[in-house]
Amino acid sequence: MHEKIKGWLAEVAEQDHYGSFEQLYLHFLPGMRAYAAALVGDKDVALDLVQDLFASIWANRKNLAGIGHPANYLYRALKNNAVHYLKSRKRIAPLSSEEGEYITLAHEGPETGIIAKEARQLLETAINGLPYKCRLVFRLIKEEGLRYKDVASLLEISVKTVEAHMRLAYGRIVECLELMDKPLGFSKTS
Repeated sequence: MHEKIKGWLAEVAEQDHYGSFEQLYLHFLPGMRAYAAALVGDKDVALDLVQDLFASIWANRKNLAGIGHPANYLYRALKNNAVHYLKSRKRIAPLSSEEGEYITLAHEGPETGIIAKEARQLLETAINGLPYKCRLVFRLIKEEGLRYKDVASLLEISVKTVEAHMRLAYGRIVECLELMDKPLGFSKTS
């Protein structure tokens, strides 16, 4: 398969062969879209990133002939585009009630909605306050459902580093939730 991919790249670079470009795109689209979605947390944005990457590749096709490891090159370029996208947004996608919430309240009363909203806001603040890579690891595992091993491979870090990021994330979230349980500072006088 590696030789076939290199052949497609050569045909695109040397002959402007659109059919080979299309084969290249179709071959990489599913995996690259999943990879980008894991990085940015949004399937539609992921597709846009992949399409933008391939549009850029077509525009610069004359420079493709010298690429030794096409898959590595394409995935690295996609990762760079995803990182650029995330930096331009200044944050990662917020928690969505459609994807499931981290907090459920056992007793419902009139104030439950307000408490749940405050809890979600506190949790989101805690998550957004994490260092970038720690936040990314947490979201990939908790929101995208990836395994530690998969996240380690995707981000090119060790499983132990993923575990350390998750420990830090959980620690900060626990601190955040403990803040919710603290009294408001009023003292009762009898």
